[in-house]
Amino acid sequence: VGQLEYIHLSAPFVAVRNKEVNLTAVLWPSQVGTVTYIWWIGNNTEPVITLEGSIACTFSREGINTVTVQVSAGNTILQDRKTIAVHEYFQSHLLAFSSNLDDHNPDVAEWRLDVSRVIKNSLIQATGVREDQLLVTVLPGLPTAAEFFLLPDKQLTEGKPEKSSAHLDQLSEVLLSALNQNLVQFTLRPGVQVTVYAAHLSAATQRHSESEHRYK
Repeated sequence: VGQLEYIHLSAPFVAVRNKEVNLTAVLWPSQVGTVTYIWWIGNNTEPVITLEGSIACTFSREGINTVTVQVSAGNTILQDRKTIAVHEYFQSHLLAFSSNLDDHNPDVAEWRLDVSRVIKNSLIQATGVREDQLLVTVLPGLPTAAEFFLLPDKQLTEGKPEKSSAHLDQLSEVLLSALNQNLVQFTLRPGVQVTVYAAHLSAATQRHSESEHRYK
């Protein structure tokens, strides 16, 4: 039995209001004896204590919610925190890249964060979609993959789900059209031009992101 060295809280980037999501604490090494998990979810002041490394929860209010897990094993205590954007409705789609991006992917969180911002900017430039309606996250691992999330415009849709749905269908078509025409590109560094593609074109829209399992 080793000593706990590192933990990672795996959580979806975006969640639907009042729809269950799974949070998982990944430990390294995985065998560290008896482990206690303490979870702080959203604005609940009372933590939840479990002996299992995963928990299901729902968020009743829209906006940014913070989830924190504290892991105790032996005399080691580590914690990790994630933010989850909670919305009434969203659409998401997976992105793929020209293979040259993999050559420059060190698979660390800081790099993913930086490249997520670059991808988001290149999508905005190619399509004119508003910044506050688009979220992009690069997923861990290789080959490099990412996911974009389209969020409803509250003023335009007046909070009505059917208006949100039609509005996001239109936005999604604009983005996928640009991606399919290879209009979304960015320069990673001098001489390295990366093209962004839509992955799994047959699944043109994935309602309520079904790719949560990729968050490891």
